[in-house]
Amino acid sequence: MNTENFYLDPAQDTEVAWAQRKETTLATLKMFRLALDAVRRHSEWVETRHGISAAELWALWELAQTPGMRVVDLSKAMALPRGNTETLLNGLIQRGLVKTGDTQTHAGSGVHFVTFDGQRIADASPQFGQGVLKAAMQHMPDAALIKLAKAMSELVQNLPFLEQSAALQPMADLLRPSRETPAITVNPIQPPAF
Repeated sequence: MNTENFYLDPAQDTEVAWAQRKETTLATLKMFRLALDAVRRHSEWVETRHGISAAELWALWELAQTPGMRVVDLSKAMALPRGNTETLLNGLIQRGLVKTGDTQTHAGSGVHFVTFDGQRIADASPQFGQGVLKAAMQHMPDAALIKLAKAMSELVQNLPFLEQSAALQPMADLLRPSRETPAITVNPIQPPAF
């Protein structure tokens, strides 16, 4: 066993340190599985209950919270590219859940509002309108959220098969099997500097 590995605490017995590291890694992996399963289950629940995607529910929720949002504002609120947000809104408009402008005061201004039916859907899922992960993170204390962000940053830096554009995709879309084979970029795993 490599006793010079920088992951180990030199004050601990090597065997104990390796056992603790393995246990912590497996426990963390299980928590990732729980989080991803919660996202998948929420997405399926939204689709079954409302007939829309979890991302569409989030868009409705954002528009219900801040009526009159422009595409660019909704894109920022959801961390999505503008094109994806426009596609999302067009689908919601076609279903009669969102309308553009207000015939009297906002005609043609590019602002969006939920319709009565859209508001009913947004109101039916107030706790999880933004998705289960974002809702859970909003309930975390600031210090814990900052630690999570730092830890996730370190984790992402060590991930192979990393695709930066995935950061701007709805989580449920990432969990669905891809129908097309994406170009894969493998990031070499770099150990952290001492």
